[in-house]
Amino acid sequence: MPLWGDDDRRAQGDVISVVLLLAITIAGATAVVALGGDAIGGIQQSATTGAAEQSMTQLDSKASLVAHGGSDTQRVRLVGSSGATRRVEADAGWMNISVYNASTGDFEYEITNTTLGAVVYRDGDTSVAYQGGGIWRRSGNGSAMVSPPEFHYRGTTLTLPLVSVGGDERLDGEVVVRRSSDPTAVYPDEDSDRANPLDEGVVVITVGSEYYDAWGRFFEQRTSGEVSIHHGNRTARTELVVPFETEFDNVVASTSAGGISANPGPPPEPYRDGVVQPSADDVIESHIEECQTDPDACVDETESDFDTGDMDGGETYFFDGDYGGDLSIDTSDGNVSVVVDGDFDAGDVDVTGGNSTTWYVREDFSVSGDVNPDGPASQLRVLVHSDGDVSFNGNYLFVGFVYAPGSDVDLNGGGGPGTNFEGGLVGDTIDVNGQPNDFEYDPSVGTIDLDVSASNAPRITYLHVSVTEIEVDED
Repeated sequence: MPLWGDDDRRAQGDVISVVLLLAITIAGATAVVALGGDAIGGIQQSATTGAAEQSMTQLDSKASLVAHGGSDTQRVRLVGSSGATRRVEADAGWMNISVYNASTGDFEYEITNTTLGAVVYRDGDTSVAYQGGGIWRRSGNGSAMVSPPEFHYRGTTLTLPLVSVGGDERLDGEVVVRRSSDPTAVYPDEDSDRANPLDEGVVVITVGSEYYDAWGRFFEQRTSGEVSIHHGNRTARTELVVPFETEFDNVVASTSAGGISANPGPPPEPYRDGVVQPSADDVIESHIEECQTDPDACVDETESDFDTGDMDGGETYFFDGDYGGDLSIDTSDGNVSVVVDGDFDAGDVDVTGGNSTTWYVREDFSVSGDVNPDGPASQLRVLVHSDGDVSFNGNYLFVGFVYAPGSDVDLNGGGGPGTNFEGGLVGDTIDVNGQPNDFEYDPSVGTIDLDVSASNAPRITYLHVSVTEIEVDED
């Protein structure tokens, strides 16, 4: 083999190496340029979006001054990307405030249904908006709050100075903010009977908006209550419960119109049908959840050797399932709670001491013995979930108060000497069967302070709502 052939192959290898090195260098440089360009573009996008947020925050401050009487007009410069659009979207978003029946969930009346409008900065799939007195940002499929809206919830008072935005469809550079009308008081309303304090119901606040999910998270943070976010119609909703003032002045009362029947009649006196009483479902479920999740909150009688003599003041006793039998409850050292996540069939029950005992029953509640025979009725309160029914059978004696506004109640039996039922009872429907089956109203139940709202349900007693219209126009 000639020696020159080896030299030729080595020369070809050197050329290939150089070519490969150049190719790798070019590819690397191209990648660096491409990735660097994307990074620079991302930084620029973030910077311009941040500038737009800052100018929108300034707009928020200026609009607040105008809407709430601090100034007649204000000017602000809207900045951001040169390729972005800035405009007033007068029909963007709305807020509805309505009151619902706490017992049935039925709609009662509407306080306001206000179109919020918005001043919107849009750059590609990113938008920043002033709406409802807050600043919101949407990018892709999610939104976030930049600054909070005009929604002030403290204690049991909600103040909502709503701002509705109109003006030039397209904005550029410096804009002028003007108030186009004086604030209109929506609640309380001097021309109607809608006044503070609220006496009953559930106040439901619903927002429809491009930024609905951020509104929902704001409601969760601010009210610490139940909030529902609906992606299908892009709404967020929160509920505020009016603390219910209990007035129990009947031995039997039904929440259904014509819900009381007696065989033989007439119904026991005093009675009333068609009363409005909120459900106890939330507070019952809240107590069950607390007992199941917090081992220190309740004495779990399911897992211990049960002794009725151990039920004393200051404790909550939990039955994780059905319970039937006798009880002995001593309230000398404080109130006693009994939580039953199932059916509760009460036999003979003695209640002593100067405090009260409250029973929370998830399913059916029945009585077949003598319950709290020495009274008074106000020291025994029984709350029954709407999923359960109530029945009293045989030659029973019950002294107490039963609150079951969503339940069917059967009072059967009687026949013994004296009164069978002493106190008060609220049910959805009430059937009284048997003779004599005697009833006696105990006025002490009229003084019961019964809170049937869940412990985490946000309360509302005072509501202040006004609407102010402002215009945002080019200077």
